[in-house]
Amino acid sequence: MNLRRAVVLLSLSALISAPAAARIDVTLDAESLNGLLASMAPNHVDVGLTAGRGLTIQMQDLKVTGFDPTAGRHGGVATSRRLVVPELGVDVTVEPHLTLEIADAPAGRKVSLLRFDKVMLNLPLTGAVDVAALLPPLMLMPDTGWIVNSARGKVRVRPNLIDATTGTKNIRLGFTLDVELAETK
Repeated sequence: MNLRRAVVLLSLSALISAPAAARIDVTLDAESLNGLLASMAPNHVDVGLTAGRGLTIQMQDLKVTGFDPTAGRHGGVATSRRLVVPELGVDVTVEPHLTLEIADAPAGRKVSLLRFDKVMLNLPLTGAVDVAALLPPLMLMPDTGWIVNSARGKVRVRPNLIDATTGTKNIRLGFTLDVELAETK
């Protein structure tokens, strides 16, 4: 057998014996993203100040108003949100911009999140203040797994985020799936 045939045979056997990689894409339009964020976003943030004082920023009525594929590496989202700071008598609607990011998670995995990029709040004494740094990032599709009953027993399925992109009308998250037999107790 010549070297060329051996390489071809070895390549074919590697392709046949390797497990198939499953890829799934999750597409979130504005309506889907609004539903997801409404259930996952915090409704307030407590901000500690000096001398033991603090403020509460209440976040209400988050709504996606558009998608921006040109914002950052993975794009971004335009939103509308009502911010209330009871201690200052502030109750305003703002239009925060969020940037889609991929961050490292435990065990070499990745997670997708929306980070507040710019949130301008007009305060009576100071004027416009960007409060984006005070607001937590919003997780999209948190790192999780499922146990599925199969013909061979219980199987653990874990999605692995591989990419995230923003289009003009949606966000697309791409995953591969790790499948392994679940440990039985």
